[in-house]
Amino acid sequence: MKLKSLFVVALSLSFTLTFAGDIDKAFKSLTSADYPNAVKFLKEVWTEEPGNPAAAYGLAKYFSMRDNKAYNLDSANAYVKFAAAKIPLPTEDKNGKKWVALGVRDYTIQTLQKSINFEAYSQAEKENTLGSYQHFVDQYTDPSFLEQAINFRNQKAFMRSLSLKSPDALNEFIQKYPQASEAKEAKERYEKMVYEQTTADRTFQSYKKYLDQYPKGAFVAEAKKNYEEGVLDYYHRKNSLEAYLEFEKQYASHPAFGAIQDTIYRLVIKTGTVASYKTFVNKYTNNRNINEAWQQLYVLYTAKADEVVYQSFLQEFPNYTNKAQVNKDIELSRLNLKPMQQGEKWGYVRQDADNTLTGVIPFEYDEAYNFSCGFAAVRSKACIAEKCTYFYIDKNNQRAFENDFNYASFFSDGFAIVGIGNCETEDCKYGLIDKRGRWVLQPQFEEVDELTEGYYLAAKDGRYGFINQQGETVISFKYTNALPFSQGIAAVAIDGNWFFVDKEGKQVFIDRFQDVFSYSDSLCAVSQDGTNWGYIDMTGKFVIEAQFVSAEPFLDGFAIVSKKEKDPKAKGLFISQRYKINKAGKIIEKLTAQKTVATKTTSRRRGR
Repeated sequence: MKLKSLFVVALSLSFTLTFAGDIDKAFKSLTSADYPNAVKFLKEVWTEEPGNPAAAYGLAKYFSMRDNKAYNLDSANAYVKFAAAKIPLPTEDKNGKKWVALGVRDYTIQTLQKSINFEAYSQAEKENTLGSYQHFVDQYTDPSFLEQAINFRNQKAFMRSLSLKSPDALNEFIQKYPQASEAKEAKERYEKMVYEQTTADRTFQSYKKYLDQYPKGAFVAEAKKNYEEGVLDYYHRKNSLEAYLEFEKQYASHPAFGAIQDTIYRLVIKTGTVASYKTFVNKYTNNRNINEAWQQLYVLYTAKADEVVYQSFLQEFPNYTNKAQVNKDIELSRLNLKPMQQGEKWGYVRQDADNTLTGVIPFEYDEAYNFSCGFAAVRSKACIAEKCTYFYIDKNNQRAFENDFNYASFFSDGFAIVGIGNCETEDCKYGLIDKRGRWVLQPQFEEVDELTEGYYLAAKDGRYGFINQQGETVISFKYTNALPFSQGIAAVAIDGNWFFVDKEGKQVFIDRFQDVFSYSDSLCAVSQDGTNWGYIDMTGKFVIEAQFVSAEPFLDGFAIVSKKEKDPKAKGLFISQRYKINKAGKIIEKLTAQKTVATKTTSRRRGR
């Protein structure tokens, strides 16, 4: 046993001596630049003792020598990291002292490692590529160089992702380098690129696609806004009731949902007729304008405000919720009220079947006018400089609505012409209200005639045109004078030249005249020279030649005309002899009473 132990010690000593001898030879060879032997001895030691710090240091030095054909910084770095991992090296034992003698110390290892890192970083910087910086980051450890390499690596990677012009490339950069200073910009560019590519066609469908695919995307708010605007624009361009109904069905949460319901309402009731409101209340019960539609239907349907129309309304609309209002209006409609003056004040009395008069509305008004359509215009304040203020009351002596006016006409078919300003002079603007006191035509006209054949003749800025009951201009304001429609035709003038237009504003025949009346009994009295009058038919053809000094409109097949004739009672003088003629121009009767030739006024302002 003793001999065996001695043998083991001897063998161990032999290996140690061989190792020591090889290390010495290796470092001597390195010093003399005998690189083949240096690597031979170093590898022998490394093989015998992997991780030996002296061998690792030597190999690192071997591979870092520039004049060595085997120069390889990656290999040098790999071995110097082994050596650095052993720091601090032991200095008191035999091996440690030997390593110190060879120059292998903590400091020399660290110095060599920094030198190798410097050289490697210099190479990476010289190549200046993503790959070179990434390689340094993967292999080397010097903190100062590593930070620079990472920054340059990130810059190169970011520029590469930008050059690919792909959101996937940017997203890959973000995922791979989340700590990069460029990550924020990359994220912003990624979000923008995704948004722009997804919504490239700028259709509302593409904005919807973005919202579905990227519910947390940076452009969700903008996409939502553009989506909503795009949807709205899409249906506005279709601009049909069917399209808006489709919108209402599919986009209940859209911010413009209410406005679209308003549009549906306007489209359905655009004619403003009872039939249009009836259609609306029957078909569009979920529309937010349903209550408004019911009120307007009631006002229009019962415009005459007599018992018959109220009863008819109840029969036709049994589901009307405000039956109490109808019953109250029925009772009021039975009151036959007449204005009456007592002293300086006016009130209203009921005229019974036996013509007995009973006071109903006190004598408290300065002016009071007849009821029409259930309302009457009254005045309770003194006029100031001829400017008076009127309002409307119902038969219950309640204000019909809050508005006051300076001119107030009778209601007709549920509408009344009213004026604002000094309406006893020319300083007045006229408009049209409904029975709820709402403006159908704003007070902007110098004149408004009563409704004839569905049109109001009006004057604005010194020109005449025509408006319908919905307040729409149907024939533009371009004429210097005009007469109301009669038998589908209206006489209009430009600078004293009269001609005729239809309800679309188209001239019906080419002839022009110096003066005209309106059509009546399919004939119209006209004068081409301003002196001689005759009659034309609906085509503009003279059927009764111009031979009269005056001519009145036909009524029930007859008209009154005047001829200039010698005065049988005064030689040398002339009279205007009046005759009754038929539609063939034949004199039916000679009228004995003389009459001044009729003249017309161009004023359209209506009196009360």
